[in-house]
Amino acid sequence: MTGRVGKLDRLTTHLLRRLELLRGRWWRWRGVSAGKRFGLGPGVRIFYPRCLTAGNDVTIEGPAYLHCLSERGVRIGSNSSFGSNLWLHCGGSPADHSHGYLEVGEHVFIGANGVLGAGGGIRIGNYVLIGQCVNIHAENHNFADRNRLIGEQGVTYAEVVIGDDVWIGSKATILAGVTVGQGAVIGAGAVVTKSVPPYAIVVGVPARVIGYRGESAA
Repeated sequence: MTGRVGKLDRLTTHLLRRLELLRGRWWRWRGVSAGKRFGLGPGVRIFYPRCLTAGNDVTIEGPAYLHCLSERGVRIGSNSSFGSNLWLHCGGSPADHSHGYLEVGEHVFIGANGVLGAGGGIRIGNYVLIGQCVNIHAENHNFADRNRLIGEQGVTYAEVVIGDDVWIGSKATILAGVTVGQGAVIGAGAVVTKSVPPYAIVVGVPARVIGYRGESAA
C-alpha cells in the first residue's frame, strides 16, 4: 500500500540523522563552534571552520561548499537549515579578509542550490524563507574602463540586508547594496537591483513593487 511510512523508513530516517550529527561533531572537533544537534549531510566541505558559529538545531544538507574566511565570520542562528548544494563564499583570502561575512538569524530556511556571494556581507533576519536556486551577491565587478580587462579592475563590495519574515521565491537574484524590508515578498525569478520597502510584494526583471501585504484586492 502506498502512502504509508513503515518501520524500515523510520529506521532509515533515524540512521541518516545520526550520521548528520556525527559529521557535525567531527566538524566541531575541526574548529566549528556549534550548539546542540548540529547536523551536516554527506559531502559538506567547510573551509576555515573556526570562522563558523552555529546555534542549536542547525542542519546543512550535503553536498555543500562553505568558504568562511572573514574577520566577522559566518554565524547561523538556531533552528535554521540549508538545502543541498549550498555555495557560500565570504570573499576572503589570507591576505585580505576584512570585508565579507554571513549572518543568518533564527528559524531561517534556504532551499537547495542557494548561492551566497558574501564578499560585502550578507545579513539575514529571523523567520526568513528562501526558495530553491536563489542567488544573493554582495559584490560587483568593476567594468567602467573599456581599455582594461574586467578582471583587472577590481571588485566593489556592498552589504545585502534581508529583514525578518521575508519570503524569497525560487530563482530570484538579489544584488549588492540591496535591503529587503521586513515582511517583504520577492516573486520567483525576480532580479532585485534596488531596496524593497517593508511588506512590499515585488516581481519582475528588474523587480518592481506590485502591492503590499495586507492590502485589499482591487
